[in-house]
Amino acid sequence: MESNFRRYRAVGHRVVTGFLHSEVLVLLDVLNSAQRAKQVSGAVAEIGVHHGKLFIGVQLLQRAGEKSVAIDVFGDQDLNVDGSGNGDLEKFVNNVNLWSSMDDVVVHQSDSTKVTPETLRELADDDIRFFSVDGGHTEEIVFSDMKLAEATLADGGIVIADDVFNEHWPGVAVGTQRYLEDGAKLAPFLIGFNKVFFAQSDYCEFYRTAVESDVARKLRFATGPSVYAGHEVTLIVAQGAKGILRKSQLARTIYHGTYRQMVRGLRVVSGGKGRVTGE
Repeated sequence: MESNFRRYRAVGHRVVTGFLHSEVLVLLDVLNSAQRAKQVSGAVAEIGVHHGKLFIGVQLLQRAGEKSVAIDVFGDQDLNVDGSGNGDLEKFVNNVNLWSSMDDVVVHQSDSTKVTPETLRELADDDIRFFSVDGGHTEEIVFSDMKLAEATLADGGIVIADDVFNEHWPGVAVGTQRYLEDGAKLAPFLIGFNKVFFAQSDYCEFYRTAVESDVARKLRFATGPSVYAGHEVTLIVAQGAKGILRKSQLARTIYHGTYRQMVRGLRVVSGGKGRVTGE
């Protein structure tokens, strides 16, 4: 299924409605490879799947027989107390079938705060190696969802928390901070594209290094060190044009060659008169 992931990353995610920076799929690809190198295995799960935009991506990184669990209130919108999403089961299933398959997908329509670790493990038949937390955006719900993710995470698993620094949803920041101050067994290691990535402390440096090493080869990304809640993290952002030029000798060569051709063309048009500055 990983070959289909490339197709979804390139095309599919663009036609599935939802809220996701496409760069997150690039990071998932890197982190999936890092997990496989450490022989990390398990199911994947997401709280708040909406129409499947991120869920399909992580599901396509699964191997045969590994389950993917989708948790959402879907039609029970009276449970969506903060109006943070409007999941649609029919659209979700159609999107999954279009880009992947519902084989080995378990749908659990429920308030996530009512899901116990025992129930989730039964649904997944395993611990969870990728767990996306993107359900309700109140303090209480985020705290509960992070605790559930922590309790069911496989050794070497990764939690992907959404909207932690989104100014529209302060409850997420408060709930996440509460989790971190309440004896958290997970630590943040990567922040970027509206996501914060968490893992067990023993794996954080390994995953940071994997991302930084991969990003060093990609012109459109830039990384830098920071600290969040006392933990070393890597910040990752999209690279602007100037940053790309600084990073790549080839890009500078192409840029300056194009610029010189443009200047020569202007001189031809003007009959060689005048002077163009900046060459």
